[in-house]
Amino acid sequence: MDTALICSENSLHYDYTLACAYHKRHVIVENPLALKAEDAKRMILTCQENGVKLLVAHPVRYAQTIKDLKRIYEAGELGEILAIVATNHGKNPGGWFIDKELSGGGALLDHTVHLVDLSKWLFGFEIESIYARTNSHNYDDIEDSALLHIHFTNGVFMSLDTSWNRPDNYPIWGDAAMKIVTDKGTIYVDGFGRRADIYLENKPAMNHLYEPEMNTTMLADFKRCIEEDLPAPVTGLDGLYPVEIANLAYQSAHTKKIIRLNR
Repeated sequence: MDTALICSENSLHYDYTLACAYHKRHVIVENPLALKAEDAKRMILTCQENGVKLLVAHPVRYAQTIKDLKRIYEAGELGEILAIVATNHGKNPGGWFIDKELSGGGALLDHTVHLVDLSKWLFGFEIESIYARTNSHNYDDIEDSALLHIHFTNGVFMSLDTSWNRPDNYPIWGDAAMKIVTDKGTIYVDGFGRRADIYLENKPAMNHLYEPEMNTTMLADFKRCIEEDLPAPVTGLDGLYPVEIANLAYQSAHTKKIIRLNR
């Protein structure tokens, strides 16, 4: 074995990654990379010191819809972005996700990663300030709904709804969507790809995807990176960024104040 795929509870990502690095095994780790920024930095450093690759699962980058959006943006066809209305909805995943000791947080932590990552990877936006509010409809210590309001350094702002607000019979995936307002108009893109939502009587709802599944595409790219000794396409630093942002969002939700980044 040359690579470990870590899909454990969030609180164990740190221990398992360090153990793999010490045993000279490459690491593919689910998001969020860690619960604390300092832990994420230690994971990155330890993998570097032991000469192993650290790849972080940000599969939405690999959705065909997102690749199409990146091409359009880089070609200058999208226009000047003014604002983004973003959502990453889903149903309550249950299990260890609602055990704060194991997950580290609820809907905010679970669903902030993808859209925050895309705002930087697609557009190069840097965050200036964050204001976040959370609510717990069903639990005492973990949020099942959250709303973030993010201002970027270039004046663009983004609202991000990360709530577990879908019913139990909803498909496992919700959305990772952006409605992007530009000086040329608006464009809507869902990072879970082009699909049909199928609802049958007395059966759980299903998704039918029309394009290659993003996780499969991501893992194939990670495999090629390891086998051909190529640079990591999604690095530890890429994984660190959403961890930092999620922690600042929790700070904002706790204090009910705008948190400004010092960069």
